[in-house]
Amino acid sequence: MTADAAGPIRTTAAELGGLLAGLCADHRIDLAGAVALPCPLPLADRYLDWVQAGKHAGLEYLARDPEARLDPTLRTPQASTLLVFAQGYTRGWPAGDADPSAGGSADEPIPWIDRVARYARGRDYHEVFLGDIKGVLAGLRRVWPALTAHASTDTGPYLEREYAWLAGLGFLGRNTCLIHERLGSGLFLGVALTDLQVDGLAEPGEPAVRPLYGVSPRRAQPPPEAYLSACGSCTRCIDACPTAALDPDGGLDARSCLSTWTIELQGEAPVGREAEQGGILFGCDICQAVCPWNQRAFNRPAPPVPGEYAALPEHGDLELEDLATIGGEEFRARFRRTPLWRSHPEGMRRNARRVLANLAGSPEEEDRS
Repeated sequence: MTADAAGPIRTTAAELGGLLAGLCADHRIDLAGAVALPCPLPLADRYLDWVQAGKHAGLEYLARDPEARLDPTLRTPQASTLLVFAQGYTRGWPAGDADPSAGGSADEPIPWIDRVARYARGRDYHEVFLGDIKGVLAGLRRVWPALTAHASTDTGPYLEREYAWLAGLGFLGRNTCLIHERLGSGLFLGVALTDLQVDGLAEPGEPAVRPLYGVSPRRAQPPPEAYLSACGSCTRCIDACPTAALDPDGGLDARSCLSTWTIELQGEAPVGREAEQGGILFGCDICQAVCPWNQRAFNRPAPPVPGEYAALPEHGDLELEDLATIGGEEFRARFRRTPLWRSHPEGMRRNARRVLANLAGSPEEEDRS
């Protein structure tokens, strides 16, 4: 490798992988890979058609500047390699998961946090995971002081899942999640746009068979070529989705997704469909919980996930009824550094009232003032 400040930083995939192995292990990152840029995205048309059809549910940040999402070098011409990282927040799901967010019973007297998608029960991954990625980049800069790298955890214009597939981190599931054969799909994805020039990576647009680093191998005997999906004929996620948001071709209509309704939506869910939310308060894990890959991952030994993603002890101070009337000041104090902040106080109140109405089995009577 070379680290000449006057010229490009060159290395090899093997050398970069060796550095990432030590750094990622020290910073709790499970998977890391790299994609050579510029890189034609094989699924670009699928993304453009999805936006054109309005299936992004009016979330304009997903439709903004599509060219930059498809080619990061348009904004940063000097970028030559995209590093891709994954960090687990859960190691699979048990079969028959009782959590309502995973499709379990909605009428049990359980803590309200069990009605929240698993990724959102602890600290905000934008802080936790991003901090760990920056720790890895700091380690790389000790080797290459002139390295330029910009990290992002779903806050930049990147199609992270497709890049993760191209970097060999996993395959794309029918539930639209990136799935690692041994770790499942409970993974946060992040990237770092760099000026590294790496010899030995897969050709741009061609998926790698394996990542540069993995805390667990994808398979004992990797296939000779990478594959897009390993779902086969399984349609459990499609069959289990309570709002029919998934289609057999691997697409998601966000307009019908419970995660959209309970997190992103400002206002009410589609009229007449309130009961479909059941006992789910925030987010939805159903399509992941029923996935056989995740149920197998739950039964495999694996390194623990960062403790910051466990449910916060202070969540136990509240009941579901408290969330139905929570004020803005208390909401800020309790949830400012958690993913629950995304719903805003009015969204949390709306969600809690709807869940209470669904549990009571009666039409909800909300204070809409």
